Amino acid sequence: MNIPALKEMIEERKVKAIENLSTSFAKNRLPLEEYERLVGYISKIESERELIVVEKMVAEYDVKNAEPVDTYEDEDEPNQQHLSRNNLTLLSSRTFAGPLKTGTQFISVLGDASIKIRKKHLKNRRTVLNVVSILSDYVIMVESGIRVINNVVPLLGDTKTNDKVDKEAQDEGPELIISGAALLGDISVKLLKE
Repeated sequence: MNIPALKEMIEERKVKAIENLSTSFAKNRLPLEEYERLVGYISKIESERELIVVEKMVAEYDVKNAEPVDTYEDEDEPNQQHLSRNNLTLLSSRTFAGPLKTGTQFISVLGDASIKIRKKHLKNRRTVLNVVSILSDYVIMVESGIRVINNVVPLLGDTKTNDKVDKEAQDEGPELIISGAALLGDISVKLLKE
């Protein structure tokens, strides 16, 4: 195998490892500090030997066979449908809205996607979303009063939270934690315009 092909394979495996780690973090299977440490380490990897070691570490947090962390029933609206656990936008444009559960994944590849989040969809609790943008623009629009913690890791991409979101946050309001990665893409958080 020639060197450029090996480097490309290592980069693909690094992206996959970060996606798996983001999924584990979104489902509360590892603490934020460990997630950030591992993502930072993965981004610096240059050899296959290092990659094999970190892939084993990431596999320990794998949640494929684990039960979902958040399986609450909506007391006010017991028949309300929640968004799917995995929401993919591929070569298209899409907008998501509705009740959310911790661990919900949003992935956009070569497309534009947005999520509209209202306080009533979060039920005064901490909600963790995993958002991955690959060569895409992802806009997360939150209602005034929601506290947002943006833990997205930009990898040749960009992530930002509008200042108005922080100014409008309420201490007793619901908390939204956004994890994931912006791979040659953008993930931004803005106030939802009524």
